[in-house]
Amino acid sequence: MKTSTSLGTVVSAFQALWKRSPEQLLFTFADERGRDDEKVTAAELGEAASSIASALGGWGFRPGDRALLVYPPGPDFVRALLGCLAAGVVPVPVYPPNPVRLGSDLGGFRSIVDSCEPVAVLTSSAYDRARTVGAVTGFFDRSKPEWPRLRWHRTDRVRPASFDWHAASADDPALLQYTSGSTAAPKGVVITHGNLACEVAANAHDLGLGQDTVGVFWLPQYHDLGLISVILSTLTGNSHTYLLSPLSFLQRPALWFEVMSRVGATHTAAPNFAFELAVRKTSAEQRASWDLSALRVVMSAAEPIRVSTVDSFYAAFAVSGLLRSSFYPAYGLAEHTVSVSMGGQAVLHLDRASLQRGEVVQAADGLPVVGCGRITKPSSSVLIVDPSTGAVCAPDRVGEVWVTSGTKAAGYFGLPDETQRTFSAQVPGDERSYLRTGDLGFFHDGELFVTGRLKDVIIINGRNHYPQDVEDSVRDCHTSVRPGGVVAFGVPGEAGERLVLFVETREKKAPAEEIAEAVRRRVFETHGLAVDEVVVGAQGLVLKTTSGKVRRRACRQAFLEGRA
Repeated sequence: MKTSTSLGTVVSAFQALWKRSPEQLLFTFADERGRDDEKVTAAELGEAASSIASALGGWGFRPGDRALLVYPPGPDFVRALLGCLAAGVVPVPVYPPNPVRLGSDLGGFRSIVDSCEPVAVLTSSAYDRARTVGAVTGFFDRSKPEWPRLRWHRTDRVRPASFDWHAASADDPALLQYTSGSTAAPKGVVITHGNLACEVAANAHDLGLGQDTVGVFWLPQYHDLGLISVILSTLTGNSHTYLLSPLSFLQRPALWFEVMSRVGATHTAAPNFAFELAVRKTSAEQRASWDLSALRVVMSAAEPIRVSTVDSFYAAFAVSGLLRSSFYPAYGLAEHTVSVSMGGQAVLHLDRASLQRGEVVQAADGLPVVGCGRITKPSSSVLIVDPSTGAVCAPDRVGEVWVTSGTKAAGYFGLPDETQRTFSAQVPGDERSYLRTGDLGFFHDGELFVTGRLKDVIIINGRNHYPQDVEDSVRDCHTSVRPGGVVAFGVPGEAGERLVLFVETREKKAPAEEIAEAVRRRVFETHGLAVDEVVVGAQGLVLKTTSGKVRRRACRQAFLEGRA
């Protein structure tokens, strides 16, 4: 093994681990039944990465070039990711287009190709085999014009080879992380080697990672939380990580808990919807059979956290030995290499009318808001800023969250104007450049509370209304409303913004008029708002990202264009 070590990068940390403990087990990949399917040690991973890095040169890649990573969940993705980093090639993980819904998936795939201009696509036989299976060959006929004209290479077929690993500096781009598209078209966030090193070190400290850590995760490998906080953190030796396919979890949520119980998991993470799904899709008998007492950290991140979800989850899983103290809210975004704050502890109840005016006033019967933790990274600065004036807000006001630290990304790939607007914000008297997150929030007793998205706020009669609050209020207004299938947004009208809701139903022949009336009644009773239109439909009406986030602006656009 030849090494060319550059201190302070994830790559150099892995190389040191490979040299020191080649037989250390890093990943175990579980199958759809929760059984151990493939184990990967530092030695096996390092040798595979060297072979892939060598092959990249033969395929025409040079340091700094982009490679699109299109893989189903599994070890081939991890090997290709590390192989790219070893060669100095910038990996671009993307959601693999689904052969049965290419019409919808290829649009997003093409937009990423046009944005990052990759040399080629890297994939594996597990994904690419559909080209050669007669019954579905047409799905992957990449001679058709809807597919971008790119070369595809299978990394699971490369020959063993040694390679002198590329020495990267902290400022060099390490990867492009495309945003989920929940608020706009996907943009490629340039994450540097220095960003990754800082984030991985902060995670290890904040989450108590070490040799005794056993993580179990099903988070998508192309999403920043799964990619950076799980996979890249594991590559530095922070834990032994069990990885499940997201599809396996969605098909049978009990699988997540079966594996955690079997291996004595200490850490896991998921968005809010997963905890709701876990309560609905597991039985009391199943929960009584699992031992989750070893769990120290159950992180909730990537989407707004609902107090009712947390309460019902921990009440349901108390019989499994799960302690409420393990709950670990966090807040972050791709533009900050994931985390901003960690380890939320408090729940505040806020007066709704005051919150609509941007004021923080506690009330016993108010809206519950979960804290997202404290700012823990060294040299971090997080401010709450009035987005219209650029002035720092008073402590009792809601404003936009601005942040700067060693994990603030370098910008958006190929978008200098957007990078300047988003990553170089400044406040009077402060020479530092801040990232504008686009999220609204406030601090209370040193803890960050996030209340919504700046551009999602609905303004009616001069008052701010957060769409997620409206959505939460109608979830249980009728038995036919599908959980997770509600979206609220504003559209322009002659007298100001109009309120529109999309509502999905559990069954195809649900009583649409009755549901719409129940929605209108609940929104008026809870928020004092008249709903201008309720669109009721089957699952799929509410557009979402591949990671499950509601795409409010896409839903709004579909409504305005008459497509919903």
